[in-house]
Amino acid sequence: MHRKRHLSLVLRIFFYILLLSIIFYQQIKINKTSNKLSKIHIFTATADSIKISNLIENKNIPKILLSNDFIAKTFQLHSPFNDSLSFKELLKKYIHSKHQDLYGAPRSTGEYKRIHEGIDFFVPENTPLYPLSNFGIVTEVEDNANFLMDVRAIDKSGNPVTIQVSYGKIVKIAYPEGFSSIYAHLNKIYVKTGDIVNQNTKIGLSGYTGNIRFSGKPSHLHMELRDKDNQSFDPKNLILLKKVDPNFFFNKIIFK
Repeated sequence: MHRKRHLSLVLRIFFYILLLSIIFYQQIKINKTSNKLSKIHIFTATADSIKISNLIENKNIPKILLSNDFIAKTFQLHSPFNDSLSFKELLKKYIHSKHQDLYGAPRSTGEYKRIHEGIDFFVPENTPLYPLSNFGIVTEVEDNANFLMDVRAIDKSGNPVTIQVSYGKIVKIAYPEGFSSIYAHLNKIYVKTGDIVNQNTKIGLSGYTGNIRFSGKPSHLHMELRDKDNQSFDPKNLILLKKVDPNFFFNKIIFK
């Protein structure tokens, strides 16, 4: 009788240990699955806005996944002034000198030489500014009229160096197409880092901050385009982007 009771106790202990092991194992699986689901971000898109959620936080909202094909067919570039002008029309209307205001124009800073890494659009001071695409995420804001940015240059010996140039107040926005825009010399900024913006979001106002205060030039928008490696490129080359890179944009959302 004593042996039977002992055997029964052992079996119950074994059963409890097995049960606890199963529960513990299942909890580990649940936690792993929950962690994976929390990293899946869902984009719910309407005509002029986009909502971001994940499977853990929002279980019942309708969800639309943005595919590469959808991005390639849907996303279109717009004027930074939201005036429906094409790139060619923007250049004709807002550029003063093709030798000084376009991408690649030579710049001399004493002992260093560099190129103009953007385009200067000479619009009236305090002109409202908007994103270049239907959707974007603000990745950098510098609300400092004397903000210095690192830029590439060449010294007198022909060696590549990095120097600082006063961009003034800036906003940087990443787009699903796989590039970023930088707006510089702003007077006012209306967004903050991490904000999701669309074509109708007023980013800020063009202005007179940074090095243009000492250049003799009137107020203008300095607009740069950067690739996923943060290298500037000529905006005219946007038409050569044959393959979109949405992962660049999605990673900004997930890891911001």
